[in-house]
Amino acid sequence: MAALIHALRAALCDGQVSPVTLAEQALARIEDHHALNAIAFVEPARALEEARTMAREARAGWLRGPLHGLPITVKDVFNVRDTPLRAGARAPLPEITPDEATAVARLRQAGALILAKTNLQEIALGLTGENPWTGDVKNPHDPDRQAGGSSSGSAVAVAVGIGVGSLGSDTAGSVRLPASFCGAVGFKPSYGAIPLDGALPLVPSCDHAGPLARTVADVAALFAVLAGRPNDAWASAAPLPRPPRLVVPAAYLLGALTSEVRSAFELLIERLRLADALVDEVTLDIGDPLAGFAPLRAESVMVHRHALAAQPEAFSPTVREALMRGYDFSAVQYLHAREYQRALREALHRALQGADALVLPAAPCVAPPRGTTEIALEAGSADLRTAILRLTLPAALAGLPALALPFARINSLPVALQIIAPFGADQQVLAVGAWIEALLDEHGLVEVT
Repeated sequence: MAALIHALRAALCDGQVSPVTLAEQALARIEDHHALNAIAFVEPARALEEARTMAREARAGWLRGPLHGLPITVKDVFNVRDTPLRAGARAPLPEITPDEATAVARLRQAGALILAKTNLQEIALGLTGENPWTGDVKNPHDPDRQAGGSSSGSAVAVAVGIGVGSLGSDTAGSVRLPASFCGAVGFKPSYGAIPLDGALPLVPSCDHAGPLARTVADVAALFAVLAGRPNDAWASAAPLPRPPRLVVPAAYLLGALTSEVRSAFELLIERLRLADALVDEVTLDIGDPLAGFAPLRAESVMVHRHALAAQPEAFSPTVREALMRGYDFSAVQYLHAREYQRALREALHRALQGADALVLPAAPCVAPPRGTTEIALEAGSADLRTAILRLTLPAALAGLPALALPFARINSLPVALQIIAPFGADQQVLAVGAWIEALLDEHGLVEVT
C-alpha cells in the first residue's frame, strides 16, 4: 500500500491538493462514520479556519514542516490546547500539565492540523473499546464487534480515513491491539522515545505514546516527528535491504491462539521463508508477565487516588475494581515488579540475539463480538483479557519497540503481526516491518476462511 503522508505532502507542494480539501474530506468522514463513535471532540469551524491559514501559507511557498496541512487525530488522554480532556471518564481527572502535550506540540510544529480527539476506554484502562460513559467504539469491519482498546477511536479513525494518522497510547497493548482488530498499522516505540508530559498517565513505568496510520512508512514519518526528529520523516521508513532474520517464540504460543490465527500465522511464516527470510524458533524464559505486571497497578492508584477517595462511584465498576486492586500490593511486591521489568527486558534481549526481530501475532483472535469476555483458544476456553495480554504485555512491560502490521484476513476480519526488537532499535522494527509489508503488498494478505 502506498504511503499516504508522503504522497499528500508531494501533492500539496505541487499545488494539486489543499489543506482545506483534506480537512473537508476528513470532517466528511467523521460524519459518514459517526455511528462508529470514534470521535470524542471536534470543532469543524476551527479546523477549517486553520486549514485555510495553512492553505494560504502553502500558496506562498511556506510550509511549517513535513506534515504541513495534514489532518491528524489525537487520543483523548493528551492535552490539546483549547480542547477539553475527558479521557472517556466521568470521574474527575488529576491536573495534567502543560496545557498542550509535548507530543501534540511536536505534531503541530511539524505542520499537522490537529483535527479531532478520539474516544477510548475509560481512563485508557481496558482492551475492548467498550465504555459505559461515552458508548462503545465500534469495529469498522463489523460494528457488532470490539474495536480493541484502549486507543480504539484512533484505530477506527485510521481505518475509515479520518485524517492521515492518529496519536495513541500503549500501556499493555493499547495501540497494537486496536490496530490488529481494525486493520491499521500501530507502533509502540521504545519506552521514553516519545515524551508523555501533558498526557494522562495510567501506569507511568509502562506508558508509551505511539502513532497509528495506514502504512509502515506513514507510521515511521509520524514517529520521527513525535520523537523530535522531523527532518528524518522521509528517511526513516526504508525497508531492510535484505531478508530479515526472525525468531518465533513457538513454545510460548502453544495453546495461546485461536485455530484460525494459528493457521494464518503459520501460512505467513511459510511465505516469509519462501522469500528467503531466516525464521528460527526461540525459547522465551520470561515467567508470567501478567503476574509480574499486577503490582504496578499501584501506580494507577496513585494517579487517581483523590477521585477514588472522593467519588468512587464516578468510575465504572470494572475500572474501579481494577484500580482498587492496586491497594492490595506491598512496597516490596511493587519493587519486585520493577525488578521483573528489568529481568524481562534482559530475557527478551537474549531471545533476540542474532535476530533482527521476534515475531508473533499481535492478538490471539480476530475482533470478538462486543460484550465478549471469554474466547476459545487451542488450549480451551480462556479469559479474553488474559489471552490478549499474554501477547501484548511483554513488549510494553519491558519497554521494547513493537509494531503491529496487518498480515491476514480471517473471514474478512483483520489480524496483525507483532514485530519486536531490542530496546532502542525502533528503526530496526520499522525496517523489518516495511520489508514484510512490501512482501504482503506483492502477494496479498494471508486469507483464511
